[in-house]
Amino acid sequence: MDEPKVRKPPLVWWAGGLLLALTQLLAIGLKKPLGVSTQFVVGSSVAMRKLGGKYADYAKAHPLIGDKTKDGKVVENKKYGRLGYGWWLDIGLIGGAFLAAVATRRWRLSVTTAWWRANNRGVFSRLVIGFVGGFLLLLGARLAHGCTSGQFASGWAQLSLSVAPFTVTMFAFAMVTARLFYAKSPEIER
Repeated sequence: MDEPKVRKPPLVWWAGGLLLALTQLLAIGLKKPLGVSTQFVVGSSVAMRKLGGKYADYAKAHPLIGDKTKDGKVVENKKYGRLGYGWWLDIGLIGGAFLAAVATRRWRLSVTTAWWRANNRGVFSRLVIGFVGGFLLLLGARLAHGCTSGQFASGWAQLSLSVAPFTVTMFAFAMVTARLFYAKSPEIER
């Protein structure tokens, strides 16, 4: 079996960071800061309302996603009752990433990565650990009423006080996790 290789990225790291910063500033100027995880809650709320019956009743009565009472009238919770800007942002992120991968000829169907293979781990463990990690990340984001992308990228763009300790903590844990899961590095094309 060949040694796993990682292809050279199409952009240097600082150019990608600059593009992300410009995108964030554009988003803030046009609508609101970027954020992703809330749309999972919005999608669930809209789906429950469409299903009707006990699901719709639950969604309408829920303290976060439910309808509000204002001046004795029930008013639909517009943030969680409709698909809006954030939902289309998420769709655009997925579509844009796919188009970028196709345009740079880097897209291929794979259930694992060169990094994972370089550390002699199998496909099943990749799927299980990926699912568990994704679940914990989304759970933590919802418990904190925000996600890492919203706090990190949007927080710095808005000069939020909480973003500095969050960033230090996030990168510290990311480095520890990377060291645990990716002790060996695959060969990187130059």
